[in-house]
Amino acid sequence: MMCSAIRQAVTAVEKKETARNELCKEIGLWRVALAFGFGFDLEDVQAMFRKTAISGRPNAHLGE
Repeated sequence: MMCSAIRQAVTAVEKKETARNELCKEIGLWRVALAFGFGFDLEDVQAMFRKTAISGRPNAHLGE
């Protein structure tokens, strides 16, 4: 099973000590990546969608 997350689309409950660097969010994304899939940045996902839409090929982002 693969479950990926977009870094800018998730949130985490932070406490005062972790809020500045979003440490709990980073740890959560790391755990998702280890167990289920990947953590992507929004810009990378948008670029992949743009490339796919322009070419009309579903795997264009893979260079195929």
